[in-house]
Amino acid sequence: MNQGPAVSCAILSALLNGSFASLFKTKKITDVSVDPVVFQLYTSFGVFLSSFALLPFLKDDITTLITLWGILAGCLSVLALYASFAAVDHIGVALAQGIWGGVAIVVSWLWGVLIFRDLPSSLWMSILSLLILIVGGFVIAFCDKIGKYMQPSNSSAESEPLLDTSMNHVDEVDSMSKVFRGVSLSIIVGLTGGSILVPLHYVSESKQGILFLPSFGIGSLLTSPIIYCIHSIFSRSMPALHFRESIWTGLLSGFLYNLGNFLSILAIPVIGYNVAYPILQCAILVSGVWGIYVFKEITNPIMIYTFWIGGFILLVGAILLTIAQ
Repeated sequence: MNQGPAVSCAILSALLNGSFASLFKTKKITDVSVDPVVFQLYTSFGVFLSSFALLPFLKDDITTLITLWGILAGCLSVLALYASFAAVDHIGVALAQGIWGGVAIVVSWLWGVLIFRDLPSSLWMSILSLLILIVGGFVIAFCDKIGKYMQPSNSSAESEPLLDTSMNHVDEVDSMSKVFRGVSLSIIVGLTGGSILVPLHYVSESKQGILFLPSFGIGSLLTSPIIYCIHSIFSRSMPALHFRESIWTGLLSGFLYNLGNFLSILAIPVIGYNVAYPILQCAILVSGVWGIYVFKEITNPIMIYTFWIGGFILLVGAILLTIAQ
């Protein structure tokens, strides 16, 4: 694959990765208050099923494809999925993915440059591009705070809420606690999400690409119920499964998520981990569109403008990072 198609794969992967978590906010799911740990159960099963969808067209024996590295990647994906849905439940799609995207950018770049020695042709330009990406992600993630600061003091819209979320009817202490948990969970997503495909680097070429997915799916299937059980033990209750209401939405979420992973697997060997993954984090923009225009998490015009300024900065950083490579 040439660099052009590889970049296209990375962009399409960003679109998918920016959309899969939004399914957790759909009306069918929110109407019955599906717990994030339950939704990740169905999403992980969707990852497992989609990982094996193309096996009938492969000549390889399934037993020869399974690797511990692939299973490890699947385990990391479940941790990222659970934390992502929990973060979205606390602070919304746009803010959550803005934070975890920024963290994942730093983590993936460090893996590529420091561990894999995938050095860019211009290190200083690469570092500058990374800083621009971080600034863009920061502006997107905290566009509500920036919007409040930019709000004219005599504006009639001053009393209007900048962020329309389910936190409007809780007291201030609970609200701050919910935001803190959401931000912490988003950071966990960034740490795990920025490392999911790192095990791919240690797999032989004969087991890379689409051949990596069966192990990935097995890791997801094995880890997901463990996360559910651990969550149930610590919360001292077993969340309702809501099977009929959420199974198909969860499976679709897993399919979109895994297809995004597959496209990134195709892109990374061609354009490098430290370039491909930051491009993938442009999913921040996609999730922002979902949050603003579909779920109405952001309603204030100044905040929306701030979000798109951050998005423009993010895209500039991604383009410069590609040039630096």
